[in-house]
Amino acid sequence: MAHSLRWEPLTLLLVVTSAWWVKGPLIVCAGGLADVRSRRLLPLAAGSAATAALLGAAAAATLKEVFERLRPPVADPTVTALVATPGGYSFPSGHATTAFAAAAAVGMVHPRLRWPLLGLAALVGFSRVYLGVHYGLDVLAGAVLGTAVGVASAFAICKLLRRRAERAATA
Repeated sequence: MAHSLRWEPLTLLLVVTSAWWVKGPLIVCAGGLADVRSRRLLPLAAGSAATAALLGAAAAATLKEVFERLRPPVADPTVTALVATPGGYSFPSGHATTAFAAAAAVGMVHPRLRWPLLGLAALVGFSRVYLGVHYGLDVLAGAVLGTAVGVASAFAICKLLRRRAERAATA
């Protein structure tokens, strides 16, 4: 397991990567900056990413209560977490879900950012396993869930805005 292969410089990087502001707000800001750079009047990527992150977090929280999977340090006393172990259940990873949701949403609107942001989301997910607070399957499920929510959110918001623009053009 990743928690048994620890190296201090990597640990410091992954503690920062696992911070709350990386999994959603940082990615939403990246989308917002890309919106500004593209001279969009509406922050389409930022709005899609924020919506996706919130929906993803809600979906993950709901599924945690359904599955009630204990976190690694709670289920196995030989696992030592390198950060405070969250009080909730483990499956799916909320960090992975929100990071992938926001990254996928921004990537749908700004394809040039897709792979860098999905890479950041993958690093967020890996950090949760490395730090000992999630199993790999928790992160994988969060990545799949988050990506689906992110793509659906961006698609729905783009479609809604497109319909609105069409109505305004015909009026």
